[in-house]
Amino acid sequence: MVRPAPAVTRLAWDSVLERSDLPPEVLALRDALSDAVEEGHWAHVASLLDRTDDDLPAALSANAFRAGDDSGLAPLHHAALQGAHPDVVDDLVGRGAWRTVRSGDGETAETLARRLGRTELAERLRPEPAVAVDDETRTDLEIFLWALVDVRTRRLGRRLRPPQLGPLLEHPEATMWVAVPGMYGGFACRWAEDTAEPTVEVRSGSRVAGGSGRTHHVTAEGVELVTRGLLR
Repeated sequence: MVRPAPAVTRLAWDSVLERSDLPPEVLALRDALSDAVEEGHWAHVASLLDRTDDDLPAALSANAFRAGDDSGLAPLHHAALQGAHPDVVDDLVGRGAWRTVRSGDGETAETLARRLGRTELAERLRPEPAVAVDDETRTDLEIFLWALVDVRTRRLGRRLRPPQLGPLLEHPEATMWVAVPGMYGGFACRWAEDTAEPTVEVRSGSRVAGGSGRTHHVTAEGVELVTRGLLR
């Protein structure tokens, strides 16, 4: 049965690449989820995603990558690799899995399934963006967004997974949060309103560094600083 997609106002991009940046209890949960995904134990995946621990409310998600893995394979990619039952894909999507996410090799779960000849599964995995942005523009936006994140976090010396804009194409009314270990804050990304071209508004700052707040506009042409000061 297809689970109804939840109404989404906040997305969380999994930017952490260093295992040492995760608390031990979170790392253990993340490893358990990744093990279950990679072994195709989808019922156990569902039980882990259904956890309601008050102390670790955001440790797991249907978009979690294996901590420390550069391949960028999300649960939907593994479902495509394994030729999982279509109900598995429907369940993951119903739990908020993004069909637009690309692996480190640039493949969505759909393109991976098609390459492996799994046509029926590929149809279930086809991205359904709510807004249309051509691939060239999206690529340029992501390049400049990553450049902004890189410049703002370089002094921290952290390896980060570059954020992708696919989730915001699927949920254009939402804000995508990119947390950065050691920053005590991060980047809140959303589509800017009333702009002539696709523009991502990025608010960033640290909760412990007064005056660190910045708002930038990212377009296919570059990055513009809009405001400085405390974030709201």
